[in-house]
Amino acid sequence: MRKFHPFFTIGTVGMMLTAILHIMLSFSFSLTATNKIFGLIYPTFMAFLIIGIGLTVKKQKEMLAG
Repeated sequence: MRKFHPFFTIGTVGMMLTAILHIMLSFSFSLTATNKIFGLIYPTFMAFLIIGIGLTVKKQKEMLAG
């Protein structure tokens, strides 16, 4: 079984919750300010996700090599 880095989990859960919240707020309000805020939140969680993937792959390569 693969063991993922915690950043991967943070990024994945953060992206899912942000997307759900964004959809709910888009249906509730028609404010452009909410879209600007989410424009900052998505890249933050995407960075966590990418870093988590990189660290997970690095750890797996180290385990296979040695």
